[in-house]
Amino acid sequence: MTMAPITTALLTSLLWLLTTMPASASLRCDSDLVQRGMTPLEVLERCGLPVYEFGWTDYRYPGFFVRVDEWTYDLGSNKFRRQLTFENGRLMRIETRTKPRGQLPETRPADPYW
Repeated sequence: MTMAPITTALLTSLLWLLTTMPASASLRCDSDLVQRGMTPLEVLERCGLPVYEFGWTDYRYPGFFVRVDEWTYDLGSNKFRRQLTFENGRLMRIETRTKPRGQLPETRPADPYW
């Protein structure tokens, strides 16, 4: 029994997996890198204010809730937007969104009593 077919199949599967994984595990703002696990303050220091932000409390199951904040950064007219999702003050996801087609609505102040 030869290992060549198994090795070839394994390498092919691994290559396919690597090419289909999202490449948005980080975001570059000028020369600074933003990665998962950062705090909102660290992201603000590197990228400045987002063009849009939205937050809510997500009740996962009885007695356990998570504060979720989504920030959207517009990187330019010919670049894709990035949406950053924070959970309990830590950056959990960086997702690529569509290119801008118009202006985003004005963001409201981050005041819980608004």
